Amino acid sequence: MTPEGLLSILVVRRDVSGGERASQTRRVVILHSGGKDSTYAAWWAQMKGWEIAACCTVLVDSNDSMMFQIDSSWVSGLQSSGMGCPWLPVVSTGEPEVEVTDLLDGLRSGVDSNAVIGWFDRRGMNAPEFVHSINGSWDGVVVGAIRSDYQKTRIERLSAELGISVHTPLWHHDSKRHMRDMISHGFELMMVSVSSEGLDSSWLGKVLDLDSLDDLISLSEQHRFHPDGEGGEFETLVLSGPHMGGRIHLEGEVMWDGRRGIWKINNASMSG
Repeated sequence: MTPEGLLSILVVRRDVSGGERASQTRRVVILHSGGKDSTYAAWWAQMKGWEIAACCTVLVDSNDSMMFQIDSSWVSGLQSSGMGCPWLPVVSTGEPEVEVTDLLDGLRSGVDSNAVIGWFDRRGMNAPEFVHSINGSWDGVVVGAIRSDYQKTRIERLSAELGISVHTPLWHHDSKRHMRDMISHGFELMMVSVSSEGLDSSWLGKVLDLDSLDDLISLSEQHRFHPDGEGGEFETLVLSGPHMGGRIHLEGEVMWDGRRGIWKINNASMSG
């Protein structure tokens, strides 16, 4: 690991609610979508020596969300297992502001198991193992936000409601360095959606390496999109990483409408 890479793990820009210092937090919840940024945030928390009380994923029951990843976030259940963490899935309609309230209710009071199972049944899938509520006390939430003030301010309000601290280890990290660091640290990133000029269907299902990342960065400069996808230009799914005890195997297919598309996951499993 390079000194620059190590620094990217240990340096954190953070906001603390409830009058608590970030260094006092030892038991946290990760807001986890299965994508690169929230997975990096989980690794960061583990590198700090913090206990992860749960990885919490919002399962959106619609085709759009202002806050949360929608296409493959359920795979977070497998990733959480690989990290040795409980998984708390919260079902939401995805309506603006309501989805934040749904998350708050799930964190505070737990989730309805029938709603979770129903979400998977409607998609012809079996739900990964999950918990109904967070066991024991916890005092912080960790999110992978990079530049979205919309997301960050709403999580800060949620944290204030709960009286906990909020930690954003990637806030305003350099886009290109962040992407290179993730691959160099051993994260296996698959592109699962693209919705930007310059990104065609050949990117769907592609696992990034440093060479393909250079291609992605070149395209981002040519077509003026964020090379880390922070503007929604693409979404990723983490198949393996230095903190996961196995690798996720996926079966799926490209769904492309001529301008944008997703890599539709039909089946997913975890191997040790």
